Amino acid sequence: MTPDMVFLRKCALETALEALEECSPDRLTRDSLETMAREGNLEKVWRGTSKIFLLAVGKASLPMTKAAGQFFGWGRLQGLVVTKRGKSATFPGSGLQVLEAGHPLPDANSLMAGESALAWLRKLSFPTPALFLISGGASSLFESLIGGISLEELRQLTRALLCAGISIEEINTVRTALSRVKGGKLLGEAGERESLSLILSDVVGDRPETVGSGPTVPNDENAAERAREILKRVGLWESLSEAVRQTIEKEALSRGSRKVSSRSRTVLVGSNRTLCLAVLKKLGSKGFSVFDQGSSSTGEAKEIGKDLAALAKSIRESDSPVPVPAAVVSGGEAVVTFDSASQGTGGPNQEVALSFAIETAGCPRTVLLSMDTDGIDGCSDFAGGLVDGNTVERIKRSGLDAKKELEIHNASSALFAASDTVVTGETLNNLNDLRILLVGTEDGRKG
Repeated sequence: MTPDMVFLRKCALETALEALEECSPDRLTRDSLETMAREGNLEKVWRGTSKIFLLAVGKASLPMTKAAGQFFGWGRLQGLVVTKRGKSATFPGSGLQVLEAGHPLPDANSLMAGESALAWLRKLSFPTPALFLISGGASSLFESLIGGISLEELRQLTRALLCAGISIEEINTVRTALSRVKGGKLLGEAGERESLSLILSDVVGDRPETVGSGPTVPNDENAAERAREILKRVGLWESLSEAVRQTIEKEALSRGSRKVSSRSRTVLVGSNRTLCLAVLKKLGSKGFSVFDQGSSSTGEAKEIGKDLAALAKSIRESDSPVPVPAAVVSGGEAVVTFDSASQGTGGPNQEVALSFAIETAGCPRTVLLSMDTDGIDGCSDFAGGLVDGNTVERIKRSGLDAKKELEIHNASSALFAASDTVVTGETLNNLNDLRILLVGTEDGRKG
């Protein structure tokens, strides 16, 4: 591998990891609380020595809880922290219970978490305030089902939705139609007490009600109507159990608006936009001409890869939209639509990377990093892919055909063969997808 390619690859990966550290959930949560306190937006019920009920749910629940404990004092906190299996922790001096639950498929502990949260809020004395820390992954980790639906029915439906090539927002809409806690329903149990929801967004558009299916965010939308439309559009409606269909039909007829306390507030502490701006700033300081593609890049993964390859070609041939050395940063959510022929292992970001590598095969000084910021892309052990113009040749030398591996959604094997997978382990963060395209000059550095 040439020195200029090594430089570009190292720069892309190091910049991404530096930005993720800068946008860590504990730092973003702590900064938000300190800003609220400084601006006088934390009423006296949050100050002093009184107890605070805390419910933290999602992939970032542990670091967000850490920030809350350091800010308010561990002795004041009581409640529940729900995290992904294998990611437990203890918070000495607090009254917090940590529960590990299933992701991406809900499990029995997911139901236990939902029921426990409901029980806590129903018995909680007034005026104890409620602090909700919500991040991506909460939809699977935290659930209480409407009567008549089994856990296995929910797991089967979730599995089908994850393979349908639709956005996480649409998946969460279907989940909400079957839930007693999603779509602001949990907030209704908080009553008239002071409630503060701090949200770390992993969804395109950063609508708080869509993060983790919005259990603590007011939402008057009839999710069941949309859920029915989504399920029919993707061809899953007829395959649903009778109990699931009946529940959705019944919920779709419900038109009553949910009473929500005027004493509830929602604050977005961070998002993919926060991360992309940090990446852009860092790359600009490293001498690149930066181009911001925004945080709303969505669609089929392989098509996103093709679009980025076309952009790289435009930069190389005409210095458009920015001259070399160029850095293009984008975020959003890539999806993969599976069919019966699918037999591989991978994830959306790896498919973006592999598709890009195929389109840019042989191109010099061109690198793409595509990764999931939670450290787990799809059903693999990898965060994503880091590819260049020689990736396809390295795959070929291993005995694999890059195009065939992409067709059967086996991006992990192809990228691993080229030593182009990205391994971070689970980051305890969740800010959606990050993509960094770098096109260098002949020396790989300055123009």
